[in-house]
Amino acid sequence: MTDVDPDDKENELPITPAQCRMARAGVQMSVRELARLAEVSGLTVTRFENGDVTCPVETILGLMMVLEARGARFLSNSAGIGVMIVDH
Repeated sequence: MTDVDPDDKENELPITPAQCRMARAGVQMSVRELARLAEVSGLTVTRFENGDVTCPVETILGLMMVLEARGARFLSNSAGIGVMIVDH
């Protein structure tokens, strides 16, 4: 497993904690449901959404994949980050 070092500015996350929170709200999914589908604990989801980026990248990718399957699209460009919800 690869851990994310919060002090490593070059190490970019697949999604940010804020994007995870926004996407989960946008697809109307509870922390418990996201955790179950991503096969992690609810505490892991809550910690990540609150800014703890020390969890394995694989965990973050798992959260991202579950949210994308529900219609979340993660946006990132020079203007900033965001989330778009599409019907699926």
